[in-house]
Amino acid sequence: MTTSPLKSSLITSAQRTTTRELYGFRDEVSGMTLRFYTPSRRFDHWTTYVDGARASYQRYRVERALTLPAATQASAAPVFAITSDDSGKVWAGWYANGPLRSMRDAYAPREFVSEPVSASLVSDWIEAALPEGVIELKGAWVDPTSEHKSALADLTSRAFLHAMRLLGVRYAYCSAAEHAASRWFNSGAQELPGIIPARYPDDRYRTTMLTWDAETAMERATAEQRRLFEAECRTATGTEVPGAR
Repeated sequence: MTTSPLKSSLITSAQRTTTRELYGFRDEVSGMTLRFYTPSRRFDHWTTYVDGARASYQRYRVERALTLPAATQASAAPVFAITSDDSGKVWAGWYANGPLRSMRDAYAPREFVSEPVSASLVSDWIEAALPEGVIELKGAWVDPTSEHKSALADLTSRAFLHAMRLLGVRYAYCSAAEHAASRWFNSGAQELPGIIPARYPDDRYRTTMLTWDAETAMERATAEQRRLFEAECRTATGTEVPGAR
């Protein structure tokens, strides 16, 4: 997987003032467009993402699991993604925590406190991933009223690979409910070996940890996800498209 040297902490003041997306492409399945921004580029899109995330998590009564960073119109982080139709309506989104600078920046270890062995495994994995770059995937949501909700979920899964490419990291991870894990497996994720699912955010859920490695994810991804990802890499536009400089 080709990676980019872009790091959210290294975005220049000139880049912060533009409103153009960092990176974006059209999804051939849903017909919608996915774009990456920072709050400083499009704070209106950030607030739309946040509103959608809160509504989605409230719908399923899992607000406790939603952690949103404080951001202003001057914030160069986090990098976030939204998926919108041709009218501009946003149907899905998520954000990247990172690239992580230290274990203190990670949310996941706290989510596994009910399973000390798992919390230790999660911390050890993140610590080992830090030198080669790692991001934490957070706050993902898809509007359940969309007729394309399945395609949008697949697009979100695939977009994690694009974020790794955009941010120049080898690794990514997320915590996920066991029943939803198969959606992320299709883009090359694998469950952290030895992990014991935690009762998080409450007793209705069993939450596990999934990881992506840029060097092996494409081998693990489904043929369709691999085809779409490769096509999107060829057609992506934006100010930070890897290899376009």
